[in-house]
Amino acid sequence: MDAAHRDWQEMTTIAVVGADAPAAHLEAARTLMTEYAALPHTAGRWPTMQADLAALPQPFVAPAGVLLVAWAGALPLACGGLLEREPGIAEVKRMYVRAAARRRGVGEALLRALLEHAGRIGATRVRLDTAPELLAAQALYRRFGFTPIPHYRDGLLPDALCFERPVDAVPADRGVPRT
Repeated sequence: MDAAHRDWQEMTTIAVVGADAPAAHLEAARTLMTEYAALPHTAGRWPTMQADLAALPQPFVAPAGVLLVAWAGALPLACGGLLEREPGIAEVKRMYVRAAARRRGVGEALLRALLEHAGRIGATRVRLDTAPELLAAQALYRRFGFTPIPHYRDGLLPDALCFERPVDAVPADRGVPRT
């Protein structure tokens, strides 16, 4: 790992955004998800966005989920949620890393934390879907042991690419603190 990558890792923390989270954490999650919703692969394809943002941190709350925000000091960098879809199966949702934080290990740290939470809620497998044009995201998921699967639930867009992996072997942590 180069020095710049290590610097980003050292200045990044990951916080759980639960019902009792500071207002700034909840607002950061909403802002990040709004940015995510504006991306070309998402724009117009998330019909319940306004209601979903208003309901945050629901449905990403314990005991069957988690909402995480990655921070560099007071700057929110990334977000991601995890939901238990059925016993033993969790799904990563709304994972988004701001452009300035990409390729710096922030997405890796966030995904690692989501997988750790999947184990805590008793999931044995984690699924996700992504857009075909998100090549860097697909590469990240493959590095973490996700493999392609057919569409796994109703409501997925026809061009969605789906992936799954077991929870048991989360890649080694690179030292991003969690709060």
